[in-house]
Amino acid sequence: MGQLSTRGQQIGDLEPPSDRNEARLVGRLSGAPERRTLPSGDEIMSLRVVVQRPGGGSDTVPVQFGPGPPAGRRRGVGQVGRRALAAVDRLEDGTRIEVVGAVRRRWWAGPEGRRSRVELHAEAVRPVDVEATG
Repeated sequence: MGQLSTRGQQIGDLEPPSDRNEARLVGRLSGAPERRTLPSGDEIMSLRVVVQRPGGGSDTVPVQFGPGPPAGRRRGVGQVGRRALAAVDRLEDGTRIEVVGAVRRRWWAGPEGRRSRVELHAEAVRPVDVEATG
């Protein structure tokens, strides 16, 4: 255990945090979601979420939702349901949404060689009622 202090004043014992990869975004959908079919037949949704920075400016965060099962198959472990994919597919550009998931780095081979990007791997995506959030 460590001691949390500020300007020499002890505040109390601090438990070391456990490893955790949790992320929550609330922002606006930039463009329509894009549905892609992977070579395995699984489907994923690609989204871009624009989040305003405090003090001005914004960031666009890439989000992946899925995979969902191939057509005609049941949902497997680690997959989202086809209804959830369809609900995300119906979201429109500019819709205010909440995304909950984990930050992941994805690698792939591109024409210029090995590439990567950091994105939010979503476990849940839902529209946010602007009236309720004020």
